[in-house]
Order: sequence, then structure tokens, then C-alpha cells
Amino acid sequence: MNEKNKSLRIAGLVICAVVYLVVAIIIGPLKTEATEAYNGVFAQIQVLVSVILVSTNYSKGYIAACILNAYSFVSSLTSALKSHHMTPGVVIPIITIISITVIYFNIRQNQQQKAELSEQYEKIMDSNRIMQEKDEALRAILYTDRLTGLYSMQYFQEKIEEAVRLNMHFAMVYIDIDNFKTINDTFGPKTGDAALKIYADRVKSFCGRKYICARVNGDEFGILMAGEQTEADILNMVEQLRIMFSKQITAQLTSLSVTASFGIALFPSDGNNAETLLDNAIIATYNAKATGKDRACFFAKTANPSVYAPQSAYAPESKYYPTE
Repeated sequence: MNEKNKSLRIAGLVICAVVYLVVAIIIGPLKTEATEAYNGVFAQIQVLVSVILVSTNYSKGYIAACILNAYSFVSSLTSALKSHHMTPGVVIPIITIISITVIYFNIRQNQQQKAELSEQYEKIMDSNRIMQEKDEALRAILYTDRLTGLYSMQYFQEKIEEAVRLNMHFAMVYIDIDNFKTINDTFGPKTGDAALKIYADRVKSFCGRKYICARVNGDEFGILMAGEQTEADILNMVEQLRIMFSKQITAQLTSLSVTASFGIALFPSDGNNAETLLDNAIIATYNAKATGKDRACFFAKTANPSVYAPQSAYAPESKYYPTE
């Protein structure tokens, strides 16, 4: 595209120069009584051609216009000296040169201002891009659990609040691995971390793109199951999770078998915000542990919720209950 524009400008410069020279010859060496009557028109054509040269070809056009007008001035002056009669044709090239000089420097100033604005715009865009990249990196850190690669508690809370705002029916399933502290105490934290990664991968595989899953604390996971579902549907999905957790794994060359307890809170019946729903799901998990572990419990069916009341789900540094 730039090559094409360059070719067009060169062609325009040549055409304008030819037109100017033809007019200069007509009112100069070839001047006749017939053409003399149109000297004013021819002079205006020369001025117009000069302006077009500067406007379309900038520096090259300005130089060409100055040369052509200088030639016209010399030609007119020579003719006037020979005839001993000064005509406006002698002055017009000088005035034209002054005029196109003003136009040329205005164009240059505008180009410089445009270049400066373009440079400033590029700097602003680069700055915005860097800030956006940093923001995305920070969000990735904030929303991703470093150990398992699952979503973090922060992201999980925001998704619950979003579902509440949209008035979506959903079930919030809280998963706590039973007796996980024993694994860390017996085989060490490295084995415990390796086991958590395996269980996190299983939860992620189970949820796919259908459900949102996160590591919400220590050996605890959360799943947001959106959509209107019956109690039987929810229990069926939780049963699949329960069987998945009960399957033996190998972590750090150690064979492990665990069970998990599940607490279920429903929106809108069990709470109208993320904090309440998380707390109620944890209460239901306490009840599942208290009644035998390796099972699921709905918050609505918890015998005495006050017995299992946890601290706020918004305090990740605190344990909700002693790990069992």
C-alpha cells in the first residue's frame, strides 16, 4: 500500500511539473497576443499547481515548486528586461514561493504534531497493555491454587455471589477428606501434597466444564453445581464423588486409601450469599463426619446446626474444625 502511494505521488509530481512548464512556456517564449489575454488565468494555474505539489509531495513537492517558480521568475524577468516593460508575471512567482513556503512549514508542523500524538498514543497503549498483563497475572495468582491448579477460595466465593445475583438455582457441595491429618503425620507433608494433587485432578476431571470446582482450604474442596436438580440427582452425583475418593491412589510410592465427607447447601433455601452458603455447607459436612463419615449430608437435614457452627468461611487462615 505504501509503495502504491509513493508511485502515485511521484506520478503526480511529474504531471504537475509538466503542466507548470507548459504554462510557463505558453506565457513566456511562446507568448502571443491571443495567449496574452489569458496571462492571469495561466498565472493562477501555476499557483494552483505549486500548491498541489506542496500538498501532495511535501518536501519533494516544495523543492520542485520552488525550482519551477524560480525558473518562471527568471523567464518573466528576462522577458521584461528585453521589452523594457514590467508585468505582474514577474512578481507572481515570488509571491507564490512565499505562499507555498508558509503552506509547507504549516504542513511540517502538523506532521510533527501528528507524529508526537501518535508516539504518545503508542506509549499509552503500551502502558495499558503492560498494566492489563500485570492485572491478568495477579488475577491468575489470586484465582488459582498453587498446589493443585484448581480455582482458589476467592474465585469460588465470587462465582457463588455471581450465581446468587443471577438468581440461579444451584447446589454447593463441600468436600472434606476424612482423617487426612494422619497421612501428613505418618508419611510426611510431601506425600500429603502429592495425594491432594491426585484428588484435585479427580475432582477437576469429574466436574469438567459443567461444574466449577475449587480447593477451598487444606484438604477441602468445593463444587458449584448450577441448575435445578432434585435431591436424588444431587445425591447421585455426590455418590460418584464418594466412590471416586474411596479408590486407592499411589502418592510418593505410597499406597493410600481415604474416604470423604460431603456437606450440601442449596440456593436459595439454605442462604442468600456466599458466606452463609459456605458456612452452612461446612455445618452439613460436620454433621456427616459426626454421623459416621464417608457420607453426604444436606444442611436442611442437619439435626442441630448450632452444634457444628463454624467460623466464617471468609477466614482462610483459620481451621473450620479439627481435621479428622
